[in-house]
Amino acid sequence: MIVRLTLSYRGAAYAGWQRQANAPSVQQAVEEALERLLEHPVRTVGASRTDAGVHALGQVAHQELAAPFPLRGLVHGTNHLLAEDVRVHAAADMPAGFHARKSACAKQYGYRASRAEVISPLDAPFCVRVPRRVDPVLLAAAAERLPGRHDFSPFAAAGGAHRRPHRTIFAAGWLERGDELLFRVVGDGFLRGMVRALVGTMLEVGRGKRTVESFTALLAGGARESAGPTAPAHGLVLEKVFYPEPFRLADDPQPPVLT
Repeated sequence: MIVRLTLSYRGAAYAGWQRQANAPSVQQAVEEALERLLEHPVRTVGASRTDAGVHALGQVAHQELAAPFPLRGLVHGTNHLLAEDVRVHAAADMPAGFHARKSACAKQYGYRASRAEVISPLDAPFCVRVPRRVDPVLLAAAAERLPGRHDFSPFAAAGGAHRRPHRTIFAAGWLERGDELLFRVVGDGFLRGMVRALVGTMLEVGRGKRTVESFTALLAGGARESAGPTAPAHGLVLEKVFYPEPFRLADDPQPPVLT
C-alpha cells in the first residue's frame, strides 16, 4: 500500500528534508512519528531534498505501509506525534509505481525578499531583507530570460549532483508587493542551491552590479564563481509539486507547460 502525504514545515530547526548522520532532518522527524503510530519501520521519500533552513508549503512524500491504515487517522495521528513546526495536511492512496520524487514532473519555489528598513517579526523568519535600491524592473528583466532549457552549472552548490546540469524552467517572475519582492519559479527540477543562487545573482542585477546580458550569458553554463552569492535559506519555500496522470489527485494543480 503506497500512501502519499502532503506536508508543510518551517525549516529553521532542520538540516533539510533528507536524513543526516549528525543533525535533525524533517524526514527523520516524519519517519519517527509514523513508526510510533504504525508500530513498524517506515521509510519516507520526499519529492524535494530541501536544504537546511528552507521551508515547505507543499512538500510531497510517500511511504509503503505494511497494512491498510485509515487515512484520516494517519494524518491526525502523525501530527499528534510531530513537533509543531512540521505538519501533515493530507494522505491519499496511490497506484502502484508512484514515487514522490521520480514521478514528479515539476516543482514550484517561492523566495521572499523585502526592501523595508524593518521587517515585522511575523515575517522575518520567512523573508530576507535586501537594499532599498534594488530595482524590480531589472529583476523582472532577468527573470524573463529563465524560461526554457539551460545549463545551470553556475548556480549549483558545491557537492550537488551536477552530472546533468540542464533543467527546464516553465515560468519565472518577480512580483512587487509594496516593499516586498516575491520571486516564483516553476521547473522540471532544480540543482542543489540553484534557486537561491539565481536569487542572489538576480539581486546583483537589481542593484546594478551586473547587467541583464551578463546574467543571460550564465545560462549557457560555467563555473559557480561566475555567478552571484547564494541567498539566505530562510527566504525560500517549496510551494508545490506537480504530477502527471495517473498520479495527479483531483485537487492537484495542472502540470505546467512551456509556452
